[in-house]
Amino acid sequence: MVWRVKKLRNNKIAIERQKEIYSLLKQSKTVRVTNLSKRFKVTTETIRRDLDQMEKEGLIKKTHGGAHLNLRKDTGDLVLLNRVDPNIELKKSIATQAAKLVKTGDIIALDSSQICYQLAKRLVHYDITVITNSIAVTLEFLNRHEEAKAKVITVGGYLNKDLSSFVGTNTERSIVAYNVDKFFFSCNGFHVDYGVYESNEMEAQVKYKFTTISEESILLADHMKFGRKSLTSFIKMEEVNKVILDHGLSIHDLTTLKNKGIHIDVAR
Repeated sequence: MVWRVKKLRNNKIAIERQKEIYSLLKQSKTVRVTNLSKRFKVTTETIRRDLDQMEKEGLIKKTHGGAHLNLRKDTGDLVLLNRVDPNIELKKSIATQAAKLVKTGDIIALDSSQICYQLAKRLVHYDITVITNSIAVTLEFLNRHEEAKAKVITVGGYLNKDLSSFVGTNTERSIVAYNVDKFFFSCNGFHVDYGVYESNEMEAQVKYKFTTISEESILLADHMKFGRKSLTSFIKMEEVNKVILDHGLSIHDLTTLKNKGIHIDVAR
């Protein structure tokens, strides 16, 4: 447990450092590894790992001895950087596992969560239809339109600036006009007996509407969401067709879920 806490703390520090590196790049357009090493008082190897991660996210292009902004990327990635999330690696593994469930020709829906943004990044080359209320998800497909095969439908409405998403009555009306094979969504918490929770009522209502038009509702959540309750519950656990979790949940908690008849898929 001690090593896990330490790892989470280190991840958070790295994310904060990467945010500051990105801010420096927006100002100066280019950075040097040696200068960053001195500025943050870390080794050049640590800075190179930061730059490797940022390049994987499409935010920068590495150069010999430094990096510059990837000018083709837009605000979809900024949503990710602006939310400090020490569990981002867990969410990436869950998204990778979820992508295995998507087949050619599927019509899927994605909510405005970070996990679904990560899932979108893995679905760009799929020949599918994606319906979403997420601006970040929409921009991911737009920014990579030259390589993208997916067709994207954005359900507009009232702009939720905090989550970069569309919510409200118009969004809900748009959703019910469609039919979806699989709805992938996340949450603020889920409880075996009380259901899946969201802290924003308008987001919760949008997610609920998506569940009503979907053949399958698939919950994507890191293990820290288990047992947590929030403002409002929008779907019962027995109505969730599958839950994809990371490997952090205890055997006891996994057994509790399975004993309730909940289908669990653990990302590796």
